Amino acid sequence: MGMKITSAALCVALSAWLSGCAVTGVVPSYCARIEQSGSIQCSANTSTSCELSAVAWVTGVRGGELIFGNDKAPEDPTESSVFSMPYAGAVFDPEGEKTFYAYPPFSQVSKFESMAVSPDGQHVIAMNAFDRFSAKNSSLDAFNVLLAWNAHTPEQAQVISRSEREGVNSSLALRERLAKALLSHFGARTAYFKVEGVALLPAGRILFGVREMGRTHTDFDYRVTLIAGSYRMVNGAFSLDINTDFKVVRDFTELSNQVGRKVGLSSIEYDAAGQRLLLLTSYEGAGEVGAYVWVLPDSADGSIGNTPHLVRDAAGAPFLLTHKAEGMAVVGPGRIFVIHDDDRVATRIHNSGPGKHTDHVRQLNAAAFDIVQLGSGTAALNACPAAQQ
Repeated sequence: MGMKITSAALCVALSAWLSGCAVTGVVPSYCARIEQSGSIQCSANTSTSCELSAVAWVTGVRGGELIFGNDKAPEDPTESSVFSMPYAGAVFDPEGEKTFYAYPPFSQVSKFESMAVSPDGQHVIAMNAFDRFSAKNSSLDAFNVLLAWNAHTPEQAQVISRSEREGVNSSLALRERLAKALLSHFGARTAYFKVEGVALLPAGRILFGVREMGRTHTDFDYRVTLIAGSYRMVNGAFSLDINTDFKVVRDFTELSNQVGRKVGLSSIEYDAAGQRLLLLTSYEGAGEVGAYVWVLPDSADGSIGNTPHLVRDAAGAPFLLTHKAEGMAVVGPGRIFVIHDDDRVATRIHNSGPGKHTDHVRQLNAAAFDIVQLGSGTAALNACPAAQQ
């Protein structure tokens, strides 16, 4: 009874910024709330599908900008599936100017699924899912590409671990390493896999996040699996150490049990300031989508930790994003920019932020976004960050 009274008192004290607060008795290690939400148009063409699956934030270009990756190619040749928008780290203007990367190699790659920024903030990498491949010809090679570029010069982006087949540049050597790592760890049922996350960590470490794995794209299991490799910066350029061992270092597929739904990994991001790895898991099916956020702190020796913590709301319930979250970027201390790929589900988007509180049904050429405040602590509700009005 005493614990409930204390938690209730804390809830009242914070009611100025959190409404509808209820006490569950759950003491979250990590707590979050949505600071701003809305939608981004990928194209002025209303028939272009906007399914944002990747995002990165760089601070040294134009005062700061967000780089987005669309799961679908545009119909207008002056546009592209990768574009950037200004963002200095405060309120995001979803109607800001877009800069489209409508040139090779961006225009030659299909379905970007993940992005990451180097710890120094100077380099960006982007990759697709590596989920389709043909040994017979190069028809699917464009789905197996890792790109890297200096944040100031995206027009000089390079294909990493590049190989060429029938005139198509790709990163098939990386695909071979990922496939070998999965086979070595899991054995059978690894012929098909789908990568939906990548993160660059200190000390030249790179992590790849696997969402699906099985025999085929119609016979698979959802996964929360991490594969580790290494990278180097050579003469100011990103280089993947393709000849080093790639291995499965964590498998958190049991996380589905904590939320009562079958979820798969949809994004990973390293938070250098917080010394932790952030995970997104999402679910989809029967016109219903949603996602959860997890925190995996570094171990004492600086390695990746072993226990992901489910992020909760102020009431102690799992913090639920009501879209299929597929990409995130750390945009400041305790702040995460999340973008969503709702496919063709007509989800409702809540526009919130300074002076905005409206709802609308998502249009085909738009995708939802959320800016999330994330805090930590040992007591319920204290874990939630202070309001940013």
